[in-house]
Amino acid sequence: MPFSRRKFLRASALVGLTAAFPLQNVLGQSWKDRDGNPMDQNPSPADPLPFYSRSAFSAHLNSIFQLYTGYSTVEVALVEVKDRLPASEKAVSGRECFSLLFRGGSVALPQNTYWVDHPVLGRFQLFLVPGGSDGKVAQTFVATINRF
Repeated sequence: MPFSRRKFLRASALVGLTAAFPLQNVLGQSWKDRDGNPMDQNPSPADPLPFYSRSAFSAHLNSIFQLYTGYSTVEVALVEVKDRLPASEKAVSGRECFSLLFRGGSVALPQNTYWVDHPVLGRFQLFLVPGGSDGKVAQTFVATINRF
C-alpha cells in the first residue's frame, strides 16, 4: 500500500482546508479581475449608491453618465429625477423613493444591472429598465430607487 492511513487523512484535511478558503482570497484577486476588465472591479470597498439621495442626483440633471454594457460604453444624460414617495409617507424618517430617467444611445439595451460612471458621483452599479425610444433616435432608461 503506497499511502498509510495517517498520510491519507493528513492529505484529505489539507485538501479540505484549501477548499474552505476561496482562491481569490489567497491570490488577492478574483478570476474576473485577471482578464483586465475594469468594470468588474469596484474602486471603493463599499457601493456608494446607498449614500446618494434624490437631491444628489437632482444636482446633476442634464449631465452625462456613461453606461458600461460589457462590450461598449453608452453615454446617456440624466433628464429627470422624480419623487415617487406618496405624500402620506413623506413624514416617515429615512424613507425615500425616486426614479431616474436617462436618455441617450441609439441601441436599445436589455433590462440589466450596469456599471454607471459619472465625473462627480463616481462609479456605481444601477439596475436599468428600458423605457423605449423618445420618438427620435435616443433610447430611454429608467432606474427606481426605493429605500425603507
